[in-house]
Order: sequence, then structure tokens, then C-alpha cells
Amino acid sequence: MKEDKTERLIKKYKEGQSTLSEEQFLFDSTDNLEPSLDAWSAFVKNNKTETPKDFNKSLWESFQNRKNRKRKLFVGILSAAASVVLFISLFLANPKQEESNYSEKEVLLSLAKEMVSNSVSAEIEQSIIYENEIVIIYTTKEQ
Repeated sequence: MKEDKTERLIKKYKEGQSTLSEEQFLFDSTDNLEPSLDAWSAFVKNNKTETPKDFNKSLWESFQNRKNRKRKLFVGILSAAASVVLFISLFLANPKQEESNYSEKEVLLSLAKEMVSNSVSAEIEQSIIYENEIVIIYTTKEQ
């Protein structure tokens, strides 16, 4: 009866249909196993490792880090594209200022000179109130 169960488990194991508890039972009862499965069972027993307690947490954090990295990359590319579009739209929408020719510039300069020369420059009289090595204080009177 036990040999029949073991043979069924070996068959399920070779087909890849066995559960973890069945595989554990199969590797624990190695007395009736085939030589190839006996060697494999010894290898599994010797190299069995336990998963860390916080394995799921660290795995989840790595998934979140990848997701955040992808999101940051997407936002960076999107903002760069928006900047390029903004610069192109400003360049195309900004009309060039009309440049005046030489004679118009000459007329504007002569008008500016007349404005400056026509203004009455008030003569300002200054007198020193206090003077030392660092500071000089003046008073002014307009005439």
C-alpha cells in the first residue's frame, strides 16, 4: 500500500503535478526511491533554504520602487516635452519687432537732443555743513 502511494507520488512528481506537501513526504521517505530520485532528494535536503521573514515586504518594496522610477521617468520626459513645445510656441507666436530705417532713427535722435537742450538746467549752489575725514555733508539751494 505504501509502495503504491510512493509510486504514485513519484509519477506525479516527474509530471510536475505534485504539491509541496507531497514532495516533502516523498523526499522524507527516501528508502524506496529510485537511485536518480534518491540523489535528487539528497541534493534538495542539503540545499534547502528558508525564505526570509520580510521577503514579501522587500519584494513589494522593489516593485513599488520600479513603479515609482517609471513614474518619475514618465514625468521627466513629459515635462521636457512640454518645455520644448512651450519654447517652440513662443518662438513662432512672437512677431518680430519692426525695425526702423536710418532716417527714422535720425529723426528720433534729433527730437531727443532738442528735449534735453530745451530743458532749463537749474544752477544749484552747494555749501558744506560738516566735514571730517570720512563724511562730508552738503546743503543745496536752487536758484
